[in-house]
Amino acid sequence: MMRMRLAVLIASLALSPVVAEAAACKLEHATFRPKYAPEHFEIHSSRIGNDSVFDLIVRKTNETFRFRVDVDGSTGEGTITSVPDGAGHDPGIRTGFRLLDGKGLRTVPMGEIGHMSFYDLGRTFVDFRLRGRRNLEPYTSPPSGIWHVTACRPT
Repeated sequence: MMRMRLAVLIASLALSPVVAEAAACKLEHATFRPKYAPEHFEIHSSRIGNDSVFDLIVRKTNETFRFRVDVDGSTGEGTITSVPDGAGHDPGIRTGFRLLDGKGLRTVPMGEIGHMSFYDLGRTFVDFRLRGRRNLEPYTSPPSGIWHVTACRPT
């Protein structure tokens, strides 16, 4: 029993740098997943020229939505606004967010990001889904609330 505890302790110490590495990241290199239902949604952030963009992936429907990101450099608060897809269709989704560090405190875009808090992402997606059909399927509208950094792509 003692050997098993020792093995678990050693494994956790060996893996802790890997876990810590994904805990905070620069905004344009981060991958986010929601606190609830993380297996169904993912956001990949990146930069195209001088513009920050988010690609939100809905796994159940195999959809990817692109968003323009506008964030206040001094407060870490901002908005995401959907952009038209390749066929020119714009889902008309817009919502606010707040950037948070690894401890859940407010941070700025140039700082280390550990989480994002979306205000009305779920509601705006439900509104979008209802414009196209009457019945909503579960796990097709990403949740509002806290999204965690789950990966940090290299620079």
